[in-house]
Amino acid sequence: MTTATRTAARTTDEILRDAAMNQAPLDAESKRDLARFPRTRHAELVRSLSVVNGYRTTAYLMFQWAVIVASLASAAYLDHWFVYLLTLLILASRMQALGVMLHDGAHWLLYRNRKINDAVCDLFIAFPLGMSTTLYRKTHFRHHRYTNTSEDQDLAAQKEEHEWYEWPKSRRACAWVLFRSTFGLNTHRAWILYKHWAPWNNFRSPDFPKQSRVLYILSMIGVYGFFAWAFQANPRVTLILMAVYMTSGYTILNLINRLRATAEHLGTPGTHELNDTRTVLPSLVERFFIAPYGVNFHLEHHLFPSVPGYRLGRLHRELMKDDEFRREAHITKRYTGVIRELMAQR
Repeated sequence: MTTATRTAARTTDEILRDAAMNQAPLDAESKRDLARFPRTRHAELVRSLSVVNGYRTTAYLMFQWAVIVASLASAAYLDHWFVYLLTLLILASRMQALGVMLHDGAHWLLYRNRKINDAVCDLFIAFPLGMSTTLYRKTHFRHHRYTNTSEDQDLAAQKEEHEWYEWPKSRRACAWVLFRSTFGLNTHRAWILYKHWAPWNNFRSPDFPKQSRVLYILSMIGVYGFFAWAFQANPRVTLILMAVYMTSGYTILNLINRLRATAEHLGTPGTHELNDTRTVLPSLVERFFIAPYGVNFHLEHHLFPSVPGYRLGRLHRELMKDDEFRREAHITKRYTGVIRELMAQR
């Protein structure tokens, strides 16, 4: 049974509206009873892997921003169309890395101190992506609770978009979807979920706390102040770099995120907890662009969400020694393999 046949037709807004009103799920689909994977036999391993290392987080975050700043500075200095194009690709890949770190931040896996976790995540990860840690956390935790059911707003959003939800497709239709995503022709549909995460769209929401509001205002003052200074120094290059930054999010990052999200749950059998979520073993290129920070180990994350992304690879290797996990887990080689898998559905 595929995901498409397991969900009822409720929109993302309806699900989140009812959640905000503290209404219970409306149907039994939200309480699917799958065969469970016993976690107790891996308790010691998971406990050892769940220790949050703030120094490692800081180093990884500094690396991402060093790459972003270096690519923008190089583009400004060389001022050539090919360098701008290369910068667009690099920025999309690092935005993806920041987005995955935001996911860990939502689980309080960046720093042990939760206030520091949220402040750093907002200032250096979420706000530059136009999002908020606390706003994203609220919807993401609901996804964990109601995975692949009629109350899973992530799945509802995918269903509303149609293009990336309905499989299999003809080769021509598949190529058209990839083309549209690469060139941002379907970016506007991301608003289905993005509007619930955007600080400026939820500034007065109780889920966007006072600390976050203050940090958001200060960060916006800093960002616009910097661009005002840069515009005075070199208006043409500044406008080009701003366009490159925005375009990378609307195009390549748009494609990357749709591939990642599609791979996580769509087209899985859903007969066991271990085959209700997909883990992908990516190529090196796919790891750089689509699956940094262990986001490809999505099954392992759903089983043990206390483990930081950078340790999910080790968790996967240890779980593969478990006969039940190795037998039942839905594991696909490469994201291109995911597309082939979806195309082969009947």
